[in-house]
Amino acid sequence: MTPAPDPAPQPATFRRERHLGIRVGCMTALGLVLILGLLIFGVEGVFAVAEEPSRFALANGLAFATAIPYALLLLWIDRNEQEPIALVVVALLWGAVVATLLSGMVNVGFREVVQDEVVIPGVARTLSSTISAPFIEELTKGAAVMFIFLLFRDEFDNLLDGILYGALVGLGFATVENVGYYMEVGETGGLKAMLQLAWLRGVLNGLAGHATYTALIGCGFALVRTARTGWARWLYVPLYWFLAMLLHYLWNRFAGDFVLTSDPALTYTLWYPAASLVLHLPFTALLVVTVALVWRQEQQVILTYLVGEDEDIVTAEERRALVPARRRLREGLLRLFSEGPVSWWHHRRLEYELIELAFARWHLDEDPRVDWTADQDEDIHRLRERVRRRRARLAVSPGSA
Repeated sequence: MTPAPDPAPQPATFRRERHLGIRVGCMTALGLVLILGLLIFGVEGVFAVAEEPSRFALANGLAFATAIPYALLLLWIDRNEQEPIALVVVALLWGAVVATLLSGMVNVGFREVVQDEVVIPGVARTLSSTISAPFIEELTKGAAVMFIFLLFRDEFDNLLDGILYGALVGLGFATVENVGYYMEVGETGGLKAMLQLAWLRGVLNGLAGHATYTALIGCGFALVRTARTGWARWLYVPLYWFLAMLLHYLWNRFAGDFVLTSDPALTYTLWYPAASLVLHLPFTALLVVTVALVWRQEQQVILTYLVGEDEDIVTAEERRALVPARRRLREGLLRLFSEGPVSWWHHRRLEYELIELAFARWHLDEDPRVDWTADQDEDIHRLRERVRRRRARLAVSPGSA
């Protein structure tokens, strides 16, 4: 009897260091901070509902009426290599809970100290909005981007990810801050004043305000990630952090100077939009152009780094069908109606897993610390096995071809 041949030796695999224990510890601490913040907000919400239930409900309705569409827009922008939903939620909650609480306490304390020293009415509030707010608010919001970058650097693929995380933190912050402002103006100005302020803060500056400021901070950290080597790349972080604070200061300091009339109609339809165009548009446009350029880069990564994969991973036709994103959307809708939701869902997950594989190979190729090949990388082996398992599910799912 001929003995069975020995199995072919498996190539040695390597994995980049993850520091899982540090991640778990930091995320646990962050979770406790968020829970504490949510409890504080819950108590404040109970008192607000008890005192002014209709005004509180309207303020929240106005704030979320613009925040939800803008959040969906941000998630749509990240349409190729999507971020983990857990980190998306962390970014939103940090901005909405932690950053607003810390900033609020510091800003109020600063205002009270100034008020004790300056007797001129309104000076304390002006100094708080132009000195304390730009510094402390961008500091507390940017801290979330910093933690995500340090703990989950492998999720920072490119500039788009930095923009996304920063914008989500800023959007969460702006939403909760808007509720407070709408409540405040509604107390004296009623519904009309709340709607006017919602137009300014929620519509005009929904993404051009806090979301843009903190997105700039995200750009700084993302540039560190994409530059990959050299100590000088860390200078991007203070540079873009300072840029966020500067833009925040410019808006708080000079937006009111654009108001050249006491007519509210002209103020909200002409002067404040003009202020936003002059002060915000250059920076927001810079982010939009960056997103467009990153989209092109992502398409090239997907097309290039899936070349050479076995046919049971991805065919040449499937690789070409992954880009642009609108093609995936169109094909997905056709599949949903022709093959049903189960097949649609597995095909959709397969597409994202293939894109994740392409990005993993790209980072491996660009990482100067790695001296092994894609076939020796444990993470890439894991991603390939996920693709094979997904294809097995597709083979038995109802309606699959």
